[in-house]
Amino acid sequence: MSNSLKKPGVIAVSAALLVCVALAMTAYVRRAHWQTIAWVTSSPDGRTLTATFVVYKSEDDDGRFCWEATDTEVRESPSQVTIGVQMSNPCAPLLSWGTTALPDNGRQFDVRLHLRTPLNGRTVIEKESRQRIEVARPGEG
Repeated sequence: MSNSLKKPGVIAVSAALLVCVALAMTAYVRRAHWQTIAWVTSSPDGRTLTATFVVYKSEDDDGRFCWEATDTEVRESPSQVTIGVQMSNPCAPLLSWGTTALPDNGRQFDVRLHLRTPLNGRTVIEKESRQRIEVARPGEG
């Protein structure tokens, strides 16, 4: 077989691979994400932080609210506490294309994070953004 007959097959395979790569780049795969924490409230003894954030229900699900905390992280040092909450929505499609429209139906979600030692004025930092989070005293949040 001459090289000229092999080239159309190579071009077809290359085009198919290109299409697959393009689809993979636009696909949304359901997985857990570290959430942006809206605010934090400390317990009266300073040993528990309640991280509060807003999560949304997609328009195409069946009405269930399925968000769940899949992982948390608390790293303590003498001067600061770094916290993170990873969330997942097991009701979302495993694989979807395009963007998911999120309606204005946010729901407040609280996750308690336990500290080894009381907060005692240490700075609280969000894991993903590395931004400082203000801590409300009990009854303020």
